[in-house]
Formats: sequence, structure tokens, C-alpha cells
Amino acid sequence: MKYRILHVSHLASLSGAEQSLLRLMGNMDRARFDSLVVLPTDGPLRAALSELGVETRVLPIRWWIPATHWSASEFMHQMQGLEQRWQDLARLATRESVDLIHTNTVVTIEGALAAAALGIPHVWHSRGLFGNGFPPPYLDHPSFFYSVIDELGDRVVCVSNTVHRQASQFLRRTACTVIPNGFDPSNRSLSSRAEFLAEFGLSAAARVIVCIGGVQRRKGQLDLIEALARVKDEYPEAVLLLCGGAGDSPYVAEVRERIRDLGLISCVKFLGFRGDVWNIVHHCELVVQPSHSEGFGLAVLEAMAVGKPVIATRCGGPEDIVEDNISGLLVAPGTPGELTGAISSLLADTGRARIIAAAARKRATLFTAAASARDLERLLARVLTTAASKPSGKDWPTEVCERMWVRFHDLRTIPEARSGSMVD
Repeated sequence: MKYRILHVSHLASLSGAEQSLLRLMGNMDRARFDSLVVLPTDGPLRAALSELGVETRVLPIRWWIPATHWSASEFMHQMQGLEQRWQDLARLATRESVDLIHTNTVVTIEGALAAAALGIPHVWHSRGLFGNGFPPPYLDHPSFFYSVIDELGDRVVCVSNTVHRQASQFLRRTACTVIPNGFDPSNRSLSSRAEFLAEFGLSAAARVIVCIGGVQRRKGQLDLIEALARVKDEYPEAVLLLCGGAGDSPYVAEVRERIRDLGLISCVKFLGFRGDVWNIVHHCELVVQPSHSEGFGLAVLEAMAVGKPVIATRCGGPEDIVEDNISGLLVAPGTPGELTGAISSLLADTGRARIIAAAARKRATLFTAAASARDLERLLARVLTTAASKPSGKDWPTEVCERMWVRFHDLRTIPEARSGSMVD
């Protein structure tokens, strides 16, 4: 039997969660599963899905869990029109004869509400962790969000053991399963070393360090800047390339100010979002991920697959990927001193760095997009062939929304404030 699956994406960009969805779509068995992806806007993800021959639709999906840098009033503005949005999605699912709705991250709820109204299964994909400023302090109650996830889910997919452990503390009725993200290296065109150096104005002697990820508080770029200042005392040829969009303007300004204060302007380059990260990583010496929280750590896996030594933090997902002192180095999050020591040790001992890089490449082969897709297919098949154990009907999602509005009732009275960063 062939099933029609509707996948809901919270963004139309190509950050970690969207790249993982794209790879799933590229590896799903189309003889068994017919996929339709709903995105909140047009964007790079839609173009990439179209290249794969995957159908897409645009509907105004929004976040029901606030990004950390949103004020309370911004969040409440996002929430307006929720009932209309899930009803529009339910109508689309009916027209398309959808058998199951898969929500690609837990920050959107329209898919769960639509599935409840239609009496079809719903699967959440939990790709991040609550905590470290997500959600923001005015709504820092993971138990509330997990209670709704529990009520509206038939299964929760967790991308790492850390995400699974957190979810298991709160979920009472909905089973959760670990399915790691995957990455399949492919042959891509690479620039020459000379072209790479010329593009970024680097000298032939540059010791290039790369950090991949949006410039946002939970990604920990400030810690890396502090570490770089110390590394530069011993290795003045060290340079840092920051690859990632600027989702949190106040934090970006803070990072830039610190770079100026430490006299690092000439050796730190903001590259923004890059579609050629593969090429940049190929020419670097080290990849450093100083995150305070990572549900998985796709950038870590991608760098390892390229065969680069990686320094990451013990912040969740990276512990599942990196074997400390074998296929990479792990340090405590929020510790510039430990980052300094790890970076300096690999710059000093290139032989050790090569051994770690070789082990990293081998380790990365255990996490493939094809394996992730097979695991998700098996889970979807089980959910689709298991009798429903939860209520359905249009009154149920309406009741859930009413309870949410009661919970969010007082948020409009909170003074405007911005801090932190968006979740993946």
C-alpha cells in the first residue's frame, strides 16, 4: 500500500532541520510513500525539494514555541490566526487524501491540530532541546509544551539520545524513538587552494578555523571569539571563518563589538549563509562548534564526513557523534579556556589532527541519510497500521487552542525585551 504523507516545515531556508528534511525526502521510498511538503514561505528549501521532484505548498505556518530573541508581544502576534491556519492545513490534507502528518520540528503546531481534527496520525520530529534560553524566560515551561506534544502526537522522533532523555521526562502517553540525522557525502566541485585564499583575502600561511551555524546565542560564538584571542598569542596566523546567517541581531552586534575590543577584526570573517560550506570546510584546518545546546549537531557530522578534525561541546547531540579524543575533541560548553586548549593542541600537533580526521571520516559513515530514511519509514508504517488511541474531531483541536490561549493570556503585559537566539 502506498501512503500519502504531509510534512510540515517551520522554515523555508536551508538550516540544519530543513537540510535534514531535504535529505529524508531524497531518500524516502517513493514506491511506498508519496510526500507533500508544506512550507511557511517560498525559499531555498522549496527550490531544492522541487529539484528532487517533491511536491510543495505554501501556507502561513508559524511558531507556537517562541524563539528566544522574540519579545512576548512578538510571540503573541505570531500566534494570532492559529485556528484559521490549522483549519486551512486540514482542508489541504483532506483534498490531498493525506494519511499521516509529520511535523519536522516541534516549534509548529498546525500539523498536529489538523491531524487531530481529521483523525489521522501525527508524528512530531524533535530536533532540539529545551533550556539554555529556549524558550525565553517569560514562557520557560517545557512541561507545558511537552504536555501539548504528548496530547497531540502518535509518536515523537528524537534526533539524539539527549533529546530522547529530555522528552522521556515529560511524555506520558506518546512513545519517543531515537532516529539520528544522516549525511551522505557526494562529489562536489571544489575550488583550488589559491582560489579559496584569494576569495577571503587570506595568506598562504593562514591556519583556517571554521565555525558553522547561525550567529545566535546558543551557538556560542562569543566563547569561540574569546578562545581565538588567546590562541592568537601563540598562533598569530590563525583566522576564523563564521559561516551562518544572522538570526539574532543583538547577539551579532555583541559578537562584533567583542571582536573589535579584542583587536580581532582582521582575522575574523563573517561569511553569512553559504551554499558552499562543503568547499570552505575542505580548505580549513579545524572545525569548531562551541554550542551551548544542540539537539544533534549536523554541522559536526558534515565536517567529520569531509575528514576534518572537529572540536565540539558536550551540549547534547555531539556526544552521540563524536568519540572524545578519537574522532574529535569534546569540551564543556561555555568554557573559552577549554576551547583554547583544544584548538591549540591540534594546531600544535598536526599529526594527531590527521589521525583524528581519519577516525572522524570513518565515524561519519555510521550516520547516513539513507539509514535515517529507512528508520523513519519503518516508524511511519507502524504508526499507520496501529489503531488510533487518541480522540479526534474538530472540537478537540479547538479545545487545545483555548487552553493555550489561557496559558498565554498574560504575556501581552510583559515589557518588551530581546535576548538570545532562535532554535534550529
